[in-house]
Parts: sequence; structure tokens; C-alpha cells
Amino acid sequence: MSPSGSHDAMKAFEAKAANLIAATRSLDIPHILLVRRLTLADPEARKWASEKQLNVVFSVVLAKAAERLGLAALRRMREQGLIPLLPKDKTGQGEDFRVLSDVVTQLLGPPEMSEAEATRSAFRALIERDFPPTPARAARTQTPLREPPPLFAAQLGPAAERRTGRMLAALPATESETGPVAVVDFATFFDETLCAYAQKTLSMFRITGSSHGVRLPFLLAPEFGQAYREVLQRFVLPQMRATRHIQTLAQSTNWAEAGADRLIEIIQGSEVNNPVLHNWDSRWASFRTSKPVKGRKPTLKPEDNPWPLLREEATRCNFQPPGEDDIVLLKDVIRFEADVMAKCWRELGQLYAQEFVPSGRPDQGREGALRDGIIKWVAKMPDHVGEHMAIKAMFEFEKIDAAWLRKLLGSFGRTDSERRRVVPYLADFVAQLY
Repeated sequence: MSPSGSHDAMKAFEAKAANLIAATRSLDIPHILLVRRLTLADPEARKWASEKQLNVVFSVVLAKAAERLGLAALRRMREQGLIPLLPKDKTGQGEDFRVLSDVVTQLLGPPEMSEAEATRSAFRALIERDFPPTPARAARTQTPLREPPPLFAAQLGPAAERRTGRMLAALPATESETGPVAVVDFATFFDETLCAYAQKTLSMFRITGSSHGVRLPFLLAPEFGQAYREVLQRFVLPQMRATRHIQTLAQSTNWAEAGADRLIEIIQGSEVNNPVLHNWDSRWASFRTSKPVKGRKPTLKPEDNPWPLLREEATRCNFQPPGEDDIVLLKDVIRFEADVMAKCWRELGQLYAQEFVPSGRPDQGREGALRDGIIKWVAKMPDHVGEHMAIKAMFEFEKIDAAWLRKLLGSFGRTDSERRRVVPYLADFVAQLY
């Protein structure tokens, strides 16, 4: 195949894969597995992608759907053998289970064996072992197991490894810096837990160095975290606590004993009938301006209007102020998983080192490795998270500049409207760099 033909085939695959991801975004896991069966069996689909490529695309789609369920719910489903997540049609159910089990293992790690299973496994291994003659007894010490370093670190060499270590050391901590929240009273406990949980996520977005005068998207601005906390404390959390659902929640549990972990487990649980997320979403929705009545200007009550505060902070600290169009992103802050974001950022740091900080060996830096990693994480993570990680890379990685970011933007569509539909925040940010 000629280079131009290969390029066109790759473009066609990227477009088809993007359409497939978009079409399955709102489906649940059983329906995604059915779509996977039909796609793999469709001769037309096999014209633009191999079986291996389709499996990669559906792994990404299933991973995003599983993340939407929440890790706590996913863990409960695994304890039930993943039966609730499999299609009712038993044809091909074994393959569905294998694919879904691989995705769940990537998110949760391998399932823990019960004590009885561990004992049986050890006993079977003991029986099957072919013992040699018993040697004379000798005192032996077992060297503790050490996890091998990442592959890229072993290959880069000492100098580059030190540079990469310094770069990755700048990662924000994924653990809450305030420690466990003491239960003085439910109102304080509730507010501090949600604020700390949100700050943990926001710490993954914010840049650690200077913005060099560039107006940042609000999620990346170091000062936005405090502004967001003030919005929660003044406009969101007190009104949530006044609702019947949250008052019932306050009285139904001994929070001094259950602690913040139990409240976070509720937040990460199912979206259906979730008392915290339901009232959280309702509160953010109240910040939308109602439709104007003829002769009247649309207004919000002072207690429902956080926008002046956010605009004032944005002007003072030079970041893009969030508005009503950003409500979905603002309310989804507590739905994003900081641990997954930390994994994404670590991988991007490793790819950057491989491509831009080679050790002198010709096989170290593969051109386009960082770009491909960002494209993968944009598709894998919730909407708009990956594109903010791409913008953050320009401020955290020394050799990433505006020209590189413009080139990356071109990978998300052939036209401005298509690119803006897929990565609107990245498109807006690049536009201000011209």
C-alpha cells in the first residue's frame, strides 16, 4: 500500500472509531457487549478495521462505561460474577465474560482470593510439586520482593532517568492533604468531606509552575480550587443539607463511626437514586438563568448566583471564568476519579520522556508517542478530562509548546467544527495562542 493510501486508511479508521465511541457513549455495558458482537460479525466493519483494532476500541468503550458505574458498584458486580453486566442472550456469553473481566481487572486489579480459596490453591500446588530428596537444613533468608521499575526508566539511562524523576516528582499528591475529616457535627463533616474530595480531583488538573501570562482554562488555574471551595460552601452545600434526602442521610448512619469513607462510597455509587448526586446536580442546575419573560431581564436570586464571584476571581487571577455553559463540567468534578487521572498523568510523563528526553539510543524516542497517548486518554476518560491534561502538558513539559499543541488539535478532526465538538476546551485554548 502506498504512503498516501496508508494515511487515508488510518484517517478512515480514526473517523470510524470516533463515531463508534460516540455512538456507544450513552449505552450500558450489556448493550455495548451486544454491539461488540454485531460489529465483529459484520463484514463491513472488517473492511475498515482488523479484529485486533476493534477489540482495542471496544476495550476503551467498556472501560469508560465501567468507570461511569463507579468502582464501588463495579466491585459489587464482580463479587456476583459480573452476571448483572452480561447480556441476557447466552450466545457468546463466555467471550463477553472474558472481555469484560479483562477490563474490570484493569480498573480494580486482580480479585482477592478468599482464605479458603488461598488455602486450597496452596494445598493443590503442594500436592503437585515434585519434591527432590530432602537436603541438609541450612538457614536461609528470603530477599524481599521488589517491584521492577517501569520499562522506560530502565531503558533511558542514569541522566535521563534523573530528569524524568524530577519531572514526575512534581505530580500533585492524590491523597487528601487535610487527612481524615473529624465528625464534629454532620453539617461540618458533610461540607468538609465533599470539599476535600473535590480538591483532590482539582489538584490533578492544576499546573504547578508559571502560566507565563497565558490565560488558563479555569480547571488548570492554581487559584481556582479556592474559588470552587467558596462556591460550594456558600451556594451549594448548605442548600443541599436542607433537603429531605440529605437530612434523612444524616440521621440514618452513625457518621462518627462510618467516617468520610462511607460518604465517599455513596458519592461513587450508582447514579440511580443517589441522594448526594441527585441533590448536587439539582443545586448546580439552579444556577442556570431562567428563560426571559417579555419585558424582563433574566436574573438569578443572589443565593443562586455564583457567577459574579467566579468572574471576579478569574479577573484577579487571569484565568478563563466558568459560566453557565460549563455547569456540566463544574458539577462533574466529584465524578472524576483522581486515581485514574494520576495514572493518566504518570503515563503521559513517561511517554514524554521516551519521545523528548532520549538517552542517546536510536530506539528510545518514538515520534508521536505522547500524541498517541493523549488521544487514547481523551477517548478513555470522561468528557473534557483528557483535553485538559493535554493543555496541562504545555506548562509542565519543557519541550511542549504552542506549535505542538496546534498539531495535536489537528488529530481530533478535519474541520474546526468537528475538532470543537470533540475537544472544545482544547480548541478554545489553542485559538487564543495565535
